[in-house]
This record gives sequence, structure tokens and C-alpha cells, in this order.
Amino acid sequence: MTPLPDEGVLYIGDKGKMVFEKILDPSLAEACASIPKSLPRREGTWGEWHAACKGGGRAGCDFEWSGPVTEFVLLGNIALRIGKEIVYDAAAAHITNSPEADALLRQPYHNGWTLA
Repeated sequence: MTPLPDEGVLYIGDKGKMVFEKILDPSLAEACASIPKSLPRREGTWGEWHAACKGGGRAGCDFEWSGPVTEFVLLGNIALRIGKEIVYDAAAAHITNSPEADALLRQPYHNGWTLA
């Protein structure tokens, strides 16, 4: 069995399991070898971030990309919590088909912690 890393994301599919870019089943890795690599290979999150800070181009998962992905994942958590499909208006930042779900988008701040 392939040892898992200390952290990461585990995807479980119909044909196997994958952690980030690593496919755990060697036979599936061979089957994927012919798929063209269309994205540049990364040198690691921190190295990429450091290079971007020093003017070496954009990071592969900068805020322009990672912000909407984070929003998507958090909306999924709200849908799971209320137990039904939600319809989200991204421009207005509201869930349009469930007042219960929409209320979860914004929580009241504690006294002394409000934003100006």
C-alpha cells in the first residue's frame, strides 16, 4: 500500500483513488501516462508563492483563481448543512432559493469586531 502524505486532498472515484497529483494505483498511473500535460508543472506551493512575490509571474493558484474555488467549496458546505440544492447569485452574493441557506452566508459580528 502506498503511504499517504501528512496533508492533502484525497479524491475517491469509481476507478481508484488520487491524492493531489499522485495516483495511488500504479496500473491507473500507467493508463494516465498518455494524457498530455497541458499545465506547467509546479515546484511546490511555497516556492511558487515566493517566486510570484519576487516578480516571477503569477502563482498557479493565486487569489483570482482560489477565491472563487473557496467560495464554491463553502457553498457546498451550506448545501450539505441544509440538505438540499441551492441556487447562488454570485454577483449579488445571495442564495436565491432558500432564506435559511442565505442566512448562513453572513453571521453577525461580536461586539467590538465589526468591520468599518
